[in-house]
Amino acid sequence: MKFKSNDIFAPMNVILIIANLIVLNLISNHFYGRLDLTENRTFTLSKVTKEIIRELEEPLTIKAYFTRDLPSPYNTVARDVEDQLAEMKAHGKGYFRYEFLDPTDEEDLKKEAERFRLEPIQVNEIKADKVEFKLAYLGMVLIYEDRQEVIPTIQSLGTLEYEIVSKIKRITSSETQTVGFLEGHEESKLREEMTYLDRELRKLYDIKPVDLSMRNDIPDDIDVLCIIGPKQDIPEKDRFVIDQFIMRGGKLLMAANKVVADLGQGKADRSPLRIDAWTENYGFRIKDELVMDLNSPTLPFQTMTRYGRNITLAQYTLFPQVINFNRELAALKSLRQVLLCYPNTIDTTAAADKDSIEIESLFWSSERSAFQTTPFDINPMTMRGKYSFDMAHLPLGVLVKGKFTSYWKDKTIPVDDDGNPVSEEDIIPESPFTRIVVIGDANFILDQYLAVVPGADNLTMMLNMVDWMAQDERLITIRSREVSSRPIQQIEDDTRRTIKILNLLIPPLLIIAFGLFRWNIRKSARKLALRDYKIKGQGGSI
Repeated sequence: MKFKSNDIFAPMNVILIIANLIVLNLISNHFYGRLDLTENRTFTLSKVTKEIIRELEEPLTIKAYFTRDLPSPYNTVARDVEDQLAEMKAHGKGYFRYEFLDPTDEEDLKKEAERFRLEPIQVNEIKADKVEFKLAYLGMVLIYEDRQEVIPTIQSLGTLEYEIVSKIKRITSSETQTVGFLEGHEESKLREEMTYLDRELRKLYDIKPVDLSMRNDIPDDIDVLCIIGPKQDIPEKDRFVIDQFIMRGGKLLMAANKVVADLGQGKADRSPLRIDAWTENYGFRIKDELVMDLNSPTLPFQTMTRYGRNITLAQYTLFPQVINFNRELAALKSLRQVLLCYPNTIDTTAAADKDSIEIESLFWSSERSAFQTTPFDINPMTMRGKYSFDMAHLPLGVLVKGKFTSYWKDKTIPVDDDGNPVSEEDIIPESPFTRIVVIGDANFILDQYLAVVPGADNLTMMLNMVDWMAQDERLITIRSREVSSRPIQQIEDDTRRTIKILNLLIPPLLIIAFGLFRWNIRKSARKLALRDYKIKGQGGSI
């Protein structure tokens, strides 16, 4: 029997197809699956997330307040969030629960959201060629025992997993780790100049300012002390306090510039920091050198000509785009590119005679680097052609780890302004095993520089470093999956020239080859047609 295409529309067949679809739909409700083809499996729950959810000992409830039927690009957020919460629930062993609520037309739900400090945001909607404004809820609250954590606004699924897991870690932990930021030496202000870093750190850590002009010790509850961009010298009594913090096993993250550059005024000079003898005791020294790298962005600069002001594009080699990282370290494993701004080299030769400590490079410049010493020239127009860029892999970030010896071992305790000893306790001569991270640039994490090259991984690197220093390495694998930078691999000039020539020659050669191929096929077809014609003319048949 021959099959006819319209048999499929027979009544019985239609009924069977509908029945099969219904059964398939019912079965699929009990299974969850997703095909994730992204490079870092961004939309698949990580192993760490599953472990943290399985570790729940008490019920965790997530109340998601989302307005339905939103315009693009918000229309898919609620569905994506619900999908991810459903996947998390599957691994929660009954302790992970969630509710999806729409407070738009429910006054009780609106009041409930307000109690959780969830405020609606304004979204734009185009209807009948008019822009209308609509208030929408896009947040959630996590409730665990008598504690609460809030995610005020969710607009992207990309960072949602990290947001939820970091909140779970914070809400379920009996103790919250504390990160301190040194103040009193004109350091960069966390809440004024590093607002992105401040916002992200507060999701997981308690943040404390440490002003040593007001006290003579570093609080015991501080796990990591950050020194970011001091513009004044650090006095001896403050160095002693920091030294004893390290001797107690505290972890130190120092990002400093020994050269202060001001592009607006077009000048740079040595900073007032005179800490070399102190830091060499721990195995490192930030040098008074400005690193330059041909792997750097092209930026617009304003120049003056006889016709007035003009905008000129120029490669600014004092902003190296770092792509060389120590991939064995979890905090750096997934980074693509970090933009540094007026970085300094780091000298670690002082560690050579210290058997109790080890040095690891964290990241370094490219194979086409150079550096400046005083007098410094930061003008992109006058820098051209002055440097050969024949240096390679200048260290820009290092890790010093091991047991450190106090700088004040066999010395007297410094005194304060009143002539009294800074501490009444004995000097701790040696530390347990601990770590110091040193970065030869304090500008890379400032808000004003984060916008220079969108997509650079500056913030991710800093957050990963703090996580790693605070011994919370598991979250690094979740956050690092969101790296968005895709730097172009640098190649030699000869290779670039060869590729350019091939790009010019290959396309027309392919077109010519295809034309010859088509011409040959048509020529053969004409010969066959002519032969058949002659055969028919002679009374033959085919």
